[in-house]
Amino acid sequence: MKKLLQKIPKWIQILTFLAVFGIVRAPFEDDLRMRLVSNGILLPPPAKDALGQLNQSALMGTLGGLRSIVSSYLVLEAFDHFSLKEWEELRSDYRVITALEPRDENHWRNVVWHIGINATANMEVDEKIPEFERMRRFNEYAVGAIELAEEGLGQNPDSAIIRLQLAEVYKEKLNDSCETARVYGEMIGLPDSPGYVKRFHGYYLAQCPGRENDAYDHLIRMYRESENNHLPSLIIHIKDLEKKLDIPFALRISDPYPPLPGQGRAKPENPDGVPDFTDPAPK
Repeated sequence: MKKLLQKIPKWIQILTFLAVFGIVRAPFEDDLRMRLVSNGILLPPPAKDALGQLNQSALMGTLGGLRSIVSSYLVLEAFDHFSLKEWEELRSDYRVITALEPRDENHWRNVVWHIGINATANMEVDEKIPEFERMRRFNEYAVGAIELAEEGLGQNPDSAIIRLQLAEVYKEKLNDSCETARVYGEMIGLPDSPGYVKRFHGYYLAQCPGRENDAYDHLIRMYRESENNHLPSLIIHIKDLEKKLDIPFALRISDPYPPLPGQGRAKPENPDGVPDFTDPAPK
């Protein structure tokens, strides 16, 4: 046993000791704290946001230069939880990871992907869990992923990476075109933002009830800006909106509806390198 302990790095032994010590003493401290608060001796605990900042500062101050090493270890552990579909354990790991390295937008993107896409997908197919419970967990994971993304954007306000993953949750899991359009709109002009977000903002606005006029104004402006924007999906959306909004024929674009794939007509070059959608409702 002694030889085995000698092979384990000192920092892991210390962290393990602190964790076990914290687990053992926590119930006793919680009970004592509640009694002191109820008797007016202690103030109530701080609000959730303030407590989160305190925990983050304590972690960063305690670990110092070891933050990156511990974070890397926990990322590997989180991947094991992903492989085993242990979503709560994975989320707990990323709580520590994002507290250790809050400015690393990839950590936030990854946890939003795991919880908002993978965990929800698991709830859609896991028949070992009763259907009502799967639905409850699906919604809880989707909402939780959105909260994590918003928390990550609080730390990284100009992040396109986090917003792209947030848009996927709204689009693929919640079928919320209005919020999807909002998030794509926030990405326009951000550093490292993909070129297609400007188009996608208009596409999803077109599917948001009450925003059709905004979508038409946005897409027709793109159409008139450059011939490089005359992509099949953009033309289809504009022509559908022209009908829906009863735009006068004299003001409608002259392009015919693009043919469906396989009908022999080559598509215009796509300026941002992203496969274009010929379906009016992009997936």
